[in-house]
Amino acid sequence: MRTLILSSSLSVESKSYLLCRKTYKILTEKVDCKLFDARSISLRAFHNETTEGMKKLKQEIKNSDNIIIGMGVHCYSINDSLKIILDNCFEEAEGKFFGILCAAGGEKSYLATQHLSQICMNEWRMIQLPRIVYATTKDFKKDKINSIETENRIKLFAEEFYRIGGKLLN
Repeated sequence: MRTLILSSSLSVESKSYLLCRKTYKILTEKVDCKLFDARSISLRAFHNETTEGMKKLKQEIKNSDNIIIGMGVHCYSINDSLKIILDNCFEEAEGKFFGILCAAGGEKSYLATQHLSQICMNEWRMIQLPRIVYATTKDFKKDKINSIETENRIKLFAEEFYRIGGKLLN
């Protein structure tokens, strides 16, 4: 099982990247897992104008069996960098299993992940893990996850993603 974990935030202090990194550490013990950090590539907002980094990401998506998407919340929706990635790099995501790791500023943005779910399920007929990790500012301290509850939710998310993702591939 080849799993791509995509951290979509461009923030140097990305909290969703911390969720992705923790999930990567858990899953890499069980599966072929790759962590892709969107901060490492140049993004173009125009359709069909892709950079070399975006081409590399497209290839990673094509080569993966399933995808975990790390996202931040902006104005109760997905962030702009993730929208650019979805518009320009996800054409090979058709029918893949996916999960969502979300970091938000507060408690009231928990439905923002539904926007991403709708896009992935309607555009590429992807299949979603029902469990989502949703963390807020209070769950972090500087550049670390500072919540036992969040750590436990990540472990459960990774376990279920591995178990269900493996069944879908068989």
